[in-house]
Amino acid sequence: MTQIQENVSLQEYNTFHVDVKARFFVDIKEEQDILDLISTDVFTQYPHLILGGGANILFTKDYEGIVIKVSLMGKESIGEYNDALYVKVGAGEDRHETMMRSLEKGYAGGENLVLIPGQVGSAPVGNIWAYGKEAKDIIHQVEGIDLQTWETKVLSNEDCHFAYRDSIFKHELKGRFLITHVVFVFQKITDEYIVDIHYADIQKAIADQGKDPLKITPSELANIIIAIREQKLPDRTKVGTAWSFFKNPIVTKEQYEKLLQKYPEMKWNEIQHPASSIQHSTLVKLSAWQLIDLIGYKWKSKGPVGTYVNHALVLINEWWASGQDVMNFAQEIQKKVLEQFDVILEPEVIVI
Repeated sequence: MTQIQENVSLQEYNTFHVDVKARFFVDIKEEQDILDLISTDVFTQYPHLILGGGANILFTKDYEGIVIKVSLMGKESIGEYNDALYVKVGAGEDRHETMMRSLEKGYAGGENLVLIPGQVGSAPVGNIWAYGKEAKDIIHQVEGIDLQTWETKVLSNEDCHFAYRDSIFKHELKGRFLITHVVFVFQKITDEYIVDIHYADIQKAIADQGKDPLKITPSELANIIIAIREQKLPDRTKVGTAWSFFKNPIVTKEQYEKLLQKYPEMKWNEIQHPASSIQHSTLVKLSAWQLIDLIGYKWKSKGPVGTYVNHALVLINEWWASGQDVMNFAQEIQKKVLEQFDVILEPEVIVI
């Protein structure tokens, strides 16, 4: 029987290191623990929050319900087909280690997603994205338990309704579906495998190292991205942060062209966005860090909260700030970006 604890500090369970308490807390280490939990009076009478590595959450107050910490471990190869390896990984496993482990075994696909903090179970929730790749590109299926029906379910990649930093787990299944395992599909590294190096930072690093961009291996690319991230991002063991706080905003091509007249240096990527209300309309993804930089908030602080010196998109908590302090600073940034660019910055971080 799983143990339900009371009045537990969550400071060590969130990377902002905000010191709030959960009225109830349970650490799920076996699937049976889930079934034991949802049959209790505590679960039926109080709200619940599913928590992974706490790398993408900001607590602004105590949680007056039950926090479910997912610590399901394990990994196994479940099949190989046409040079594609399918690996089933427990939701509590570390994402970065999972990507690196596949490379060590000679399989690629996750090299652009290295050094993103958090656990495997949260990868499909926010459809983690970095350097042109998304979690959906390597997710075959997601397994879990429906907390309302008690059913074990398997969702295909299509069932997950993946979009830019979004999925069904943030909408219809929010708080209802506890992910137990993710099945990734990795590609065998062969001479025909092509790595994605189109991002400018990657190309610069390759040039600086004097390497041939046509001969970069997946492992080399992973190491390049790790080095870039370590240079741009703070050490989470020394400062409270979730790294990127906001999503890159998506605007219409017309709005972007108006901004370009005033800000010719505006960075952008053209996309076809499935959520567009106008069929086949062209939308543009702007750079959130550049917008924050242009409003003068690069390396700006307000008391113990601020933006990181090497990356304006990263909000940092100098240990003693409250979650509300961080949120107030984030809202100040949102307001100024809206006033100057008429662009809405949405948090990537989940605010509780």
